[in-house]
Amino acid sequence: MKHLLIVGVGGLARETYWSAKSSLGFGKVWDIKGFLDGDVRLPEAEYQKLELPVLGDVNSYQIGRDDAFICAIGNPQVKMRLTGMLEERGASFLSLIHETAIVHGSADLQCGCIVFPWCSVHDHARVGKHVLLGNRVGIAHDCAIGDYSCLMGSVGLCGNVQAGQRTYWADGALALPHAKIGDDAYVGVRSVVFKRVKAGQTVFGNPALPILRSEELHD
Repeated sequence: MKHLLIVGVGGLARETYWSAKSSLGFGKVWDIKGFLDGDVRLPEAEYQKLELPVLGDVNSYQIGRDDAFICAIGNPQVKMRLTGMLEERGASFLSLIHETAIVHGSADLQCGCIVFPWCSVHDHARVGKHVLLGNRVGIAHDCAIGDYSCLMGSVGLCGNVQAGQRTYWADGALALPHAKIGDDAYVGVRSVVFKRVKAGQTVFGNPALPILRSEELHD
């Protein structure tokens, strides 16, 4: 029996905890041991909402032989940093696939993915490592999603969409067939990508058009 530690203590980590209890393998292959802080401590009120204890942080926790990890942090860059810190120390990650999700047998999900309720991952789609698929995300045939990406609720990728690493998709975003999205792109709420989003670009609207991020406005 593996013992799962959820990296993160915020709202997404709490949602991951409840989804995990209805995910494939819970209680048979693995159970839930507790939570781990990242490298930033949140206000004390956040810890009081957790159903299980916080057992340390990614720097100090002593990894046990039967421990397994999942990273429940939405920021792709932070997620990449924290999972990398644990992997360097020999940590192993599993994927959480909710029992209501539909994952075709030809789909390829890498380690550390979180697949929330009512998702669908279709024929020959590839989902990279440490990718989050929020509630009701749909990934059509032959799509590819790069490592550490985060797709929030009701995001839809039509056939043959190619998304790079560390992309972030806000709720309800959509990409049309054969669209290409570069590394570190941010697709805003309910935005529709018709053809291409450049690496590092933030887009919003229908059709999705580039906008400046807040930090760029102050440069």
